[in-house]
Amino acid sequence: HTHTHTMIHRIVLTGGPCAGKTTAQNTIADVFEALGWKVYRVPEAASVLLCAGVKWPELTPEQASAFQEDLLKTMMQIEETFFRLASGHQDKNVLIVCDRGTMDASAFLEPEEWKLIMKKNGWTPLLLRDERYHHIVHLVSAAQGAEQFYTLENNAARKEGLELARELDIKAQKAWVGHPYFDIIDNSTGFEDKVNRVVETIARRMGVQLQDRFAAGAKKRKFLLKHPPQTPIPVPHESFDVQSNYLVSPEGTQARIRKRGNNGEFTYTHTVRSQQGGQAIETRLKVLAREYQALEHQIDPTHHTILKERTCFLWMSQYFQLDRWISPHKNLCVVELHTIKDEISFPDFLALDREVTDEAEFSMFNLSKK
Repeated sequence: HTHTHTMIHRIVLTGGPCAGKTTAQNTIADVFEALGWKVYRVPEAASVLLCAGVKWPELTPEQASAFQEDLLKTMMQIEETFFRLASGHQDKNVLIVCDRGTMDASAFLEPEEWKLIMKKNGWTPLLLRDERYHHIVHLVSAAQGAEQFYTLENNAARKEGLELARELDIKAQKAWVGHPYFDIIDNSTGFEDKVNRVVETIARRMGVQLQDRFAAGAKKRKFLLKHPPQTPIPVPHESFDVQSNYLVSPEGTQARIRKRGNNGEFTYTHTVRSQQGGQAIETRLKVLAREYQALEHQIDPTHHTILKERTCFLWMSQYFQLDRWISPHKNLCVVELHTIKDEISFPDFLALDREVTDEAEFSMFNLSKK
């Protein structure tokens, strides 16, 4: 896969206890270094500080809250050290793999405490979550579905250990709901395949082609709903306004720009889809507002501007994105997810019509044609 200029890609590996993050991190580094990328592995800030004698049970609630805030600032500073290093590489693509990320801190705090820390520092979820990282990969703890492999350091896999691990896993999943590129890697395959799925998922999101051993992965599946669900939906969720436009592009290539956000705050993306070796490859770049405005001059007049309300939510460790079209095709509702499963569990608040994954008329490109 070639790039016209070097790429810096920032990902977060998160997950519950005993999920395989360390092995996944090492495999990611091996694979991408072999492809000629520079890989930086950002250490987990919490491990660094907790190894220094900090013990949660000894802290008062006030100390614990202050410590979480300082931990978050430490994490951000460590990450920024690597982000700055990465920007100095003129001749190489750079992959930055963060061992947990900013939103993981919210899993360990009461919602009110988290809001207070955000407000005090002038942070927003868009800033800490969507703008900061390109892709989030959550590895499900072995305590969920691979219990025989779940061990504590002393190998005493007690029931409380399992219950707590499951709880922490679900909290860590919820912390990232709303990120545009969030994948959950469960324990439906053996451990080696689980790690390979992590690598394949990252490569697919980046538009990088890998050798066949990683090619067994998930695919995006789309389902049409009979009508929009009740609002708000009865599970924790994040909603965004999304505006997409197709650009005038050479034959065989599709390019589009997207503006996504809420409460007047937005992130901007430029996506190019092309055919390589019989495969569709998508390359996504985060762009600045001014770059987005410059690209608007290339909007294709034969396509409508697409306006959608996108709602992201978790259901049974699956990450769903529900789109309600505002224009064109008012109230068209499509739900999609990336999965390796044939059988998908859907919540009962979605009135499913049928799967439209392979129906060309439901591609965004065709739906936006004038």
